Formats: sequence, C-alpha cells, structure tokens
Amino acid sequence: MVHLDTTNVQNIFNKTMTPEEFVKKLQNKALEVERYATLEFPNMAGNITLRFINGNFRAQGFQGTTFKKWKPSKGTTLVKTGTLRSATYYTTQTGQVTIINPMPYAKVHNEGFKGEVTVKSHTRNSYSKAKVGTGKFTQKGKERKKTVTFKSGETTVKSHTRKVNIPQRQFIPTQDSPSPVLNNAITRELTKDLKKIIS
Repeated sequence: MVHLDTTNVQNIFNKTMTPEEFVKKLQNKALEVERYATLEFPNMAGNITLRFINGNFRAQGFQGTTFKKWKPSKGTTLVKTGTLRSATYYTTQTGQVTIINPMPYAKVHNEGFKGEVTVKSHTRNSYSKAKVGTGKFTQKGKERKKTVTFKSGETTVKSHTRKVNIPQRQFIPTQDSPSPVLNNAITRELTKDLKKIIS
C-alpha cells in the first residue's frame, strides 16, 4: 500500500474555484494518474528491476529478506561469458511489467535443481598434442618446435541418465521468493512520481 501526503492535494483544491472548475481539475489529475499507472509505471518498475538483478550479479548473491550469497564456483559465479546476465530483459503490458530471461538454464540456476536428467546420444571428440616445426631455427641450426592440439578421433556416447545437483543461485525474484528490497525501491519511486502528479 502506498501512502501519500494529502497536503498537496488539499493545496490544489483549496484555491478559489467554481464547482465546475473543481470537477475538471479533479478529472485531469485522475487522468494523469491513470496514464502514469498504465504507461509509465511499468517501464519505471522494469528498469529498477534490471538494475536490481545486475546488482545481484555484482554482489554474487540475492538480496531477498536477507542477503543469500551464492555457492561459489570457479571464477566469478554465473558470469563466465556474461550471456546469462545480459539476457535478462522486460516487457510491458497495460499497468504491468514482465521480467524475462530466455536462456534455457536460467530457471535451473535461479531455482536450483536436484534429480536425474537425460543426456542425448552425441559424438565426443578426442584430441592429441604433438610438436611440429615452426620453420624458424636457432643459431645452432636447430628448428624451433611448437606444441599444437589436433582432433585425433571421435567416439559415440549413447543416451543415458545422470544425477545432477545444481545449487540455487537466485538472481531474479519470484512469487515464492520475492525481494522486499526491490519492492521498497519501486514503492519509493512510485510514491515520488505520484506526488509530482498531484502537486
């Protein structure tokens, strides 16, 4: 619930005006609020949410009721390529915003997963290393060598199941695991915007 100081509203309508002018003024303010709620609010909330999500990646944890640090992995967790982080975006509808991350593994990381998965049949390449000449020679006339890696074969892996345990590393709030910090940030901005409209 957003609570607004009604002082500004009273100031607007305490000026001397006819009943007709009062009604017209009230209708205009109502239209401004409606326009804000349906068009401007979704974008405002979407932008704040994206900043919040990026903040979770920087902090390597999720700011919910309390801060829950992600279980560490090699390097900076979930940002090896930056694809998952940059894939998050939002869409707006009348009066609402939807946060989307289309990456197939986004839900698994955000909620965690423990169980069996099916690995499809696939081909696995094998590689070998060898030293080859570079065409360059030392002062003594010995050719310099360099190590190269090359594909030396391939094997077919049959379809099979395997047990996986992916810990939850939440970065997007959900209905079951919301963020009061995010909600408060949106509410503060909403309150400020509405005060401007009725001032």
